[in-house]
Order: sequence, then structure tokens, then C-alpha cells
Amino acid sequence: MARDAANRSTTRLRASRWSVPHVDPRDAAQRLADRESVRRQTVGLGRAPQQDAYRRVLLGAVQSRRAERDDLHAFHLLERQGCPEVGVVCGELLVRSEAAQDDALLAALTPFGFTRMTPVDGLGGRVLRLAGCGSDMGAQRLTDAARFIRTAGHQASVNHITPLGPVMKGRGGPESTPVTLPFPAPSADDGAGQPVRVAVIDTGISAQERADGWLSGLARSDNEDPLDNLPQPNGFLDFGAGHGTFTSGIVQQVCPDGELAVYSAVDSDGVGSEADVACEMVRAVREGAKILNLSLGVATVDNQPLLAIEVALDLIAEMDSEVLVFAAAGNDGTDVPCWPAASKRVVAVGALAPDLTPAAWSNHGFWVDCSTVAEGIVSTYVSGDESPELDPCPDSFGPDAWAVWSGTSFAAPQVAAAVAHVARKDGCPPREAYRRLTADCRTLPDYGRVIPLLPGT
Repeated sequence: MARDAANRSTTRLRASRWSVPHVDPRDAAQRLADRESVRRQTVGLGRAPQQDAYRRVLLGAVQSRRAERDDLHAFHLLERQGCPEVGVVCGELLVRSEAAQDDALLAALTPFGFTRMTPVDGLGGRVLRLAGCGSDMGAQRLTDAARFIRTAGHQASVNHITPLGPVMKGRGGPESTPVTLPFPAPSADDGAGQPVRVAVIDTGISAQERADGWLSGLARSDNEDPLDNLPQPNGFLDFGAGHGTFTSGIVQQVCPDGELAVYSAVDSDGVGSEADVACEMVRAVREGAKILNLSLGVATVDNQPLLAIEVALDLIAEMDSEVLVFAAAGNDGTDVPCWPAASKRVVAVGALAPDLTPAAWSNHGFWVDCSTVAEGIVSTYVSGDESPELDPCPDSFGPDAWAVWSGTSFAAPQVAAAVAHVARKDGCPPREAYRRLTADCRTLPDYGRVIPLLPGT
């Protein structure tokens, strides 16, 4: 009874703020069935011994699935006390370009096995990739090499895996739902400004054609989520398949009058590097994006910001100081900062339960700026069969599929889209739109401003 009342209150808050009301079409029986699916998902989030064991098994599977693929990142895992394992790209370090002028440093790095230094394409020559015969170095030795470079006064880091899917989200995969949502009609109020472009940097988007009007015209040859590609096509959806499609559907639900662009920086198993993400961030802004959504993240080796993404933020600020970046706070139920969300130049978005109380599995802390409901979000998904490796009770998804999913991955795009909606409606830039969006929201300690948007389950 209390939760139903809270949900009705949330609906009133949304209806008073948004020109497009978000109505939950489920009856009580369907909502109850979906709630049971959500309960199974959220049990698989957070940190507990059984989740950690599952994560290790699944990470081993992710590593082995890419062992024979030269086109994909091979990665090591670095275990840290009290934190999830950190993935680092094999045999690579990232350094600021100034390090190339330090001959003594380059000579000192020779014993570590680094023989090549090349610019990371897309970052304006400001980041160099160190590689070479150090490809067989373990994660700890790579980390030691990065720390050695920092003692010489240069910024350096391993090339972190900035993951989603099984690496970040634990066991809580998507669940099928019969619910479908009609594509929103155009708003009668055109607003005072132009549509704002939101860039979703993720797995890309499915090229499967939908007949229900959602996500049409977004797939291109360079942003397609292949869905079934690892280790080779095998008839099952890959471990991170459909994540970008689901996230993009959330943006369209909250801001149907905006522009949506989708970029692929993470493969269909949910694995990408910080350098990949950084390059797509810069590209998206060059192509006109004003708001970026990053439903990915990692607790870094030394709790330091991600070097490549910080450089991307520098470049973006030089191109357009009004661009706003949103990122998921992570799903480990800890206050350990998750990057890039924890960056001072990124809006970190945590998760709430449908009654607007903290989601126990959401990361939290002083670095989280705002939160919204992210348990049991309903959004667009893809056609295909889940792998039994990923889900012991695999689902089959048909055409024009919808799914129920939980995670901070699905909190961040709601807030990003809401800011785009306010920016168009009020004719103001994104940073001012965010200020207006949060101005009358209460603050929840360690979860930031509470922003009621989609209802959840």
C-alpha cells in the first residue's frame, strides 16, 4: 500500500514537470510478475560472496571468448582488497604526450618491455599509447610501470577497461516483459529552443528494424551492435548485447522531442577501453552533441581519474563549454568512486528504488550528484535468445522486444534526457537546464538530488 502511494506521488511529480506524461500501462498482475523478475535482478547486483564468485566465473568466460580475436581487447584482471576486479588492456599504458620529450624516462622504460609510443587517434595527440613486447606483462607489473612513470612527474595509467554488462552489472540481466509502450506523439508545445542532441556512448544500437516507431534511423555501419558475435556467431545474444538499444529507448521515452545519436565504444560482450570511450566522446561533440551519456564505468587501480577520458573532457571543454556529460555511478553498493562518474566535470547518477528510497546495490557517496529510479526500468530491447552462460533461466526475445532491467546504467540516461527536454522547452543551454531541473529537488545524503522520472517496477 505504501509503495503504491509512493508510485502515485511520483506520477504526479512527473506529470507536473513534463509535457509528455510517463504512464505505466501494466495492470496489477503484470506489474507483480515483473517485480519478481526485478527482485531476481537486484539480488545479482551489489557485493556479496556469491555475486563475487559469479563475477569471477563470468569474467573468465569473457576473457576466453576473445582469446582468438585480434580485433578485440584482451585484458588482465587486477584484484584489489574490498573492490571489484579491475580490467586492464594487456600490454598497454597511456601517458600524456609530454612524456615523449623525456629521454631519460624512455630509457628507463626499456626494461619494462615498451618499445613503441604512438598517439591515440581522436585525442588531438595529447595521449600516447605505450606498447611493445610488454604484451605479456601481468596487470600488477603494468600498474607498477604506470606508477614509476608518475614518480618521474608524468601522468600515466594503465588503459582501463570501462565495462558494462556482466563486468559492471553483475548477474542482473534483462528480463522479458509483454509490456509495450506507444511511441509518444509530438508535443503540442514546441518549446522555446531547438532540439538538443544527446549522444549515447555504449555498445551501439541494433540494426534490427522495429515496426513500433522506436529508435528508427539510428543504426549506421559504424555504430551497429552485432548482438551475436562472440566468440563467433553461435545463436545466442552476447553478454552485453542490447545494452545500447535499451539505453537509447530510455532517452527517447524521457525526451521524445530531442535528437538522439548512438556511438559504439564497447563491444557486444560489454567490454571497451577508456581510450575507446574517450575518442567517441570527442567525436560525438564534434558532430554536434550537447549532452553525453556514459552508462559504463570502473573503480580505477589507484582511485585516480581515467587519464584518456580526462583528456577528452579537456578537448570537449575547448570545443563547447556548455556540453554536459552524465555517467552511471555503478552497481557495487559501495562508496568507492566509480570513474568517469566521479570526475568533477561529470554528473554522477545513482539509483533509487521505485519508492524513491536508495537502491541498496547502487554506488553512493559524496561524489554522486543526483539519483533517479533505476529498478525495473522498461525499455526497448533486441530480438534473440539469451545465453545460458549468462542467465541460468535464459529468455527469448521476439520482434519489437521490450525488457525490464535494473542498474545505474539506466538512471543516467533518464537524467541526461530530462536535461535535453528542459533545454529545448526553456530555450536554455544544458548546464542551466540541469540547474533548473534540480532546483526544487530534495537532497538525499550520498545520493545527491532526487529526480523522479520513469516509474520503475
